[in-house]
Amino acid sequence: MPRADGAQRVALLAVSFGVTVVVTRLYLGLAGYPQIGGGEYHLAHALWGGLLLTVAGVLTLLWSNRWVQPLTAVLVGVGSGLFVDEVGKFITARNDYFTPLAAPIIYVAFLAVLMVALLARRARLDDPRTLVHTVVVQLKALAEGPLRPADRAELLQGVAELEAAPQAELRALGVGLRPVVEGAAVEEAPPRFGRSLAALARLERTLFRRWVHRLVLIVGALAVGLSSLLGLVILVALGSGDPDARIVLDGASVLGDHAPALVVASAGEAAVGILLLLSAGALVLGRDRFGVRAGKIGLVLGLAVVNVALGYVDAELVVVVVVVELALLALYRRYLTRFDPAAHARSRTRDSRTTMDGEIPGPPRRSAIGPLHS
Repeated sequence: MPRADGAQRVALLAVSFGVTVVVTRLYLGLAGYPQIGGGEYHLAHALWGGLLLTVAGVLTLLWSNRWVQPLTAVLVGVGSGLFVDEVGKFITARNDYFTPLAAPIIYVAFLAVLMVALLARRARLDDPRTLVHTVVVQLKALAEGPLRPADRAELLQGVAELEAAPQAELRALGVGLRPVVEGAAVEEAPPRFGRSLAALARLERTLFRRWVHRLVLIVGALAVGLSSLLGLVILVALGSGDPDARIVLDGASVLGDHAPALVVASAGEAAVGILLLLSAGALVLGRDRFGVRAGKIGLVLGLAVVNVALGYVDAELVVVVVVVELALLALYRRYLTRFDPAAHARSRTRDSRTTMDGEIPGPPRRSAIGPLHS
């Protein structure tokens, strides 16, 4: 049976995985690829990744507190990132960390985890057995101390659905749980983390108004789009037939073994650039929905397809590209969430929404067991 919070946990794992690979590659490059050990021994960071994976497994076997799941997701993400980052050593006879195939393999692994998170969001959570499992898991919060208001609201919604279930045993379970949940202590003041989020939301409303957010999207789309259109220039150079045409990265020609990957990456980057320039133009003209849609399609195309080939050509470059494209995609999604929640609801029917002063209110967020009213 799927967990109600499974998609969130896998998404946290994917973020931890991606951040770990990026930070590890940047650190090793800046530090000159140091080695722990020396002489006969070398403690590769894949070993530390395996250690974190072991710790995560032990945590889930020993404890059931609500902090275990998010911590396990982070440890598995970091451990997997440290391990997979050294895949080049495991697929080459010469233990070549820098083999061109390593970056695409790492990136495909990252995309696979993201795909699992997206598929988990589509899992059915409304059948009776899953509903009971969800409520039982959420009851763990009672053992942690006073309930947070959101946890209490979700529990009461789950109890109400149990009471309305066609099975007599589920109705009896719901009736028996209601007084327990209603009588549980509730936190009087919002937690410090919640207060921090509220302060950030107020700061966003004050400094990041709609026109500012749109301007940032326009500038970002133009910058990334024009940079991506360099792919079209590369394609023209490769197809010109000029024997003097050469594409050079890091002081070496990338033609030859890299040529097929370069052609794919160049064509894809050209498509991404055109879509992002269309997005910037639409946003300038006030056609926000078309602009956001074109920008998201272009960025998803780049992230899901183009960067796989680009990683084979230049592993360091693809790290920068992925970070920039993910940041711009997050800004697009945030723009929909804040200023056009109806369109956002159609593109992500189970997304959380935060309604802010002066912004268009959207429909209430649905939890795994029903609508949430906090």
